[in-house]
Amino acid sequence: MPFLTHHSLRRKPPRGTPARYRDRIVEVLGEARGQRVMIRSIHADGNERLTAVKLNTLLPLDGQLF
Repeated sequence: MPFLTHHSLRRKPPRGTPARYRDRIVEVLGEARGQRVMIRSIHADGNERLTAVKLNTLLPLDGQLF
C-alpha cells in the first residue's frame, strides 16, 4: 500500500482499509475532523464500536492478520 510508512500513515487511508489500533485490527471508515479518522472495531465484549482516532495512532498491518 503506497500510503503506509514504518509506524504511521502519511495521508488519510481510503475507506475500508484495515489497520492496527492499539491491540486490535480496525477498519477505516473515513475522515473525521482535523487529523482524525473514524474507525470500526470489535472489542473484547463482542460489541462493535465506532471511534474517531488520531491518524498517527494507526499502524499498518504486518504480513498476516492472525
